[in-house]
Amino acid sequence: MTIPSTNMSSFILSNGQILPNHLVSAEYALKNSDVFAVINLLSSDVASSTISVADPFGKVLQQPSSMISGYNFWQSVTASMLLSGNAYVTITRDTSSNIPISLELVPPSQVNVILADDSASLSYQVNYQDERGTINYPSSNMLHFRLLSTGSNQTDSLIGISPLQSLAQSLNMQDFSSQLTLSTLKNAINPSIRIKVAEGALSAEEKEATRKAFEQANTGANAGRPLVEDQLYSFDTLQINSDVAKFLSTMDFGKTAVAEAFGVPSNYLNGAGDQQSSLDMVKSLYRNTLRRYTMPLEGELTAKLGVPVDFDESSAVDADNGTLIDQIQKLLSGTTPAISPLQAQQMLQKRGVL
Repeated sequence: MTIPSTNMSSFILSNGQILPNHLVSAEYALKNSDVFAVINLLSSDVASSTISVADPFGKVLQQPSSMISGYNFWQSVTASMLLSGNAYVTITRDTSSNIPISLELVPPSQVNVILADDSASLSYQVNYQDERGTINYPSSNMLHFRLLSTGSNQTDSLIGISPLQSLAQSLNMQDFSSQLTLSTLKNAINPSIRIKVAEGALSAEEKEATRKAFEQANTGANAGRPLVEDQLYSFDTLQINSDVAKFLSTMDFGKTAVAEAFGVPSNYLNGAGDQQSSLDMVKSLYRNTLRRYTMPLEGELTAKLGVPVDFDESSAVDADNGTLIDQIQKLLSGTTPAISPLQAQQMLQKRGVL
């Protein structure tokens, strides 16, 4: 059985009708500033994690590719996982020792997941867009990082789901709101000055002549000079309608929806988050969020490499090591400290503080 490499339903059921499901593509999603912000934030912080693994696997995880840095590689892997729910990474092994020597990220669109007839094994067919053509990989040579495999049926348990699926309606509404706002700004706010003629109905030519006369009298060298009105003409300025302000405020809901979908505190997206929340609480919530995205990496790498792999995201959340130092000071305080000075020194050395 050939399984699609991304779990994307083509249709949805709405009010008893079957409608096309216009899902959010990665290309469209990254044009949304809120989605780009959260994808960039999470992928960058996951890539900043310290990877711990037993030899001889440390080298390949620290520098998976010869073409890009290890940081950029894991950032791309995480971004692919967040955008499509799946990230596919092929493993190249040493022919003699069978130890992985390099990794390559493959776009989900180029991957077919093959379930064996007895449903006992998986293989992956990669359709490279170069001279390599099509290559089949056993499961042992493919790192398949997944998010939220629902398990509602046999295929859904094997393919991940992107948080973007929950944002399809919200982002479409935000897009429509943006278009409506732009249309309102273009058509309702300009012109900003209104000239009233006290008597008479003016022809189009007379209106244009009045408009040009006013512009000539109040622009260029005459700008800022006293305005002279006769009894036939008066002018006033147009204010932004309150409805326009309401249109603009509807843009804010997108930040909340994106933050909720990816589990990121809205403060991290510069949205209207809880301004009273303590910094430690926000850091704790965000660290829990990061664990949701490092655990799929750890689990798959541990399964395929056969040794425990750990992504320590502490350095990403606590860049200045302030939280770590405060925690160590608390552990050292009191009549019966929880750790010894030597252990505290080792903890600081591991983080690179000393």
